[in-house]
Amino acid sequence: MEKNNIVINTLVFLDDLKNGVKQSDLLKSIHSAGIKNAELRREFIKNFDAELNEIKAVSKELKITLFYSVPDYLYINGALNVNKIEHYFMEANKMACENIKLNIGDYNSISPEDVSIINSLCSKYSIVLTVENDQTKENGRVEKINEFLQLAKKLGMKLGCTFDIGNWLWQKQDPIENANILKPYVTYIHLKDVVSWDKPQAVYLDEGVIPWRRILGIFNKDIPVAIEYPCSPDSLVRLKSEIDKIL
Repeated sequence: MEKNNIVINTLVFLDDLKNGVKQSDLLKSIHSAGIKNAELRREFIKNFDAELNEIKAVSKELKITLFYSVPDYLYINGALNVNKIEHYFMEANKMACENIKLNIGDYNSISPEDVSIINSLCSKYSIVLTVENDQTKENGRVEKINEFLQLAKKLGMKLGCTFDIGNWLWQKQDPIENANILKPYVTYIHLKDVVSWDKPQAVYLDEGVIPWRRILGIFNKDIPVAIEYPCSPDSLVRLKSEIDKIL
């Protein structure tokens, strides 16, 4: 894999985040590891007015491309979560993020109006939107995700899929099978290894049961791949070791 395709999710520095280190400062650590792409996590932004500007300034100085992970849903109670979605797009735009990740949520159908709204927002803010498989039954099973993405594509909605290699094990689903099913829609990958099928827990690469190299081989080699699991106690040293496994 090319180093330019690697993304570092700030979850890597979970201990630092818990201790109040701002994500704008973590961008400097990511840059020092030789990586030019970072994924920010909305749940760790405390002072939005200040931090969004700081993140933009640091990323511009270091020439880092930004992704934005938002722990919310496209649909709430069957309706497009319009106001919140646009708010998240505005936040991303303020940081100069190029990608936003959400979960599908509670959808019944996709209306032409939904398609128009999403496509307009993506165009207005120059954002690539994806939906991810999380660890829950509601948003982590391939049947729902595939159905949604098929319908979205048929109707012309501009969004892709963030494929989390490890999260499938929380639903006892095979990540290899699901990679082949969702391959046409995947534009971003979250990489982690998981220790077991019975009691899944994220672990360092090659310390779990997931054939992650084989899975990565299913996808186009130009798709960005994010390291997305805590690395501790010495995050930067461990991160560099994990990067070496991917290259």
